[in-house]
Amino acid sequence: MAQSRRPSTHRNPWRGAPAWALELRDMLTVALEMDWEIMSAIDDVLAQAEAAAQENSDAEDAAMSLLVALAKAIADLKAAGTDPATLARIQALSDTLKAKAAQLAAAVVAGTPAA
Repeated sequence: MAQSRRPSTHRNPWRGAPAWALELRDMLTVALEMDWEIMSAIDDVLAQAEAAAQENSDAEDAAMSLLVALAKAIADLKAAGTDPATLARIQALSDTLKAKAAQLAAAVVAGTPAA
């Protein structure tokens, strides 16, 4: 018995298409591939920017915590009743830390986009 051949259900829609249609198909394929590459590159850049922003945020939080802790330690030293020369050094350190905290806060504000 001979096997019967079933007709193929898969048809090539491009068979017999004019040359301009085939060329247009090829150009669209290239354009879509480029679009995917661009979108992938944008995603990569955004992921890197988000990671850098998180690192900056963590560093800023750590710096602010350190400044707060140092300011408290300075206040505790002042309250302990130390000699005037040491108090002057403590005050100078306190002033420097306050100035650095203000600079850090200004830098954070300058680097933060408006809502």
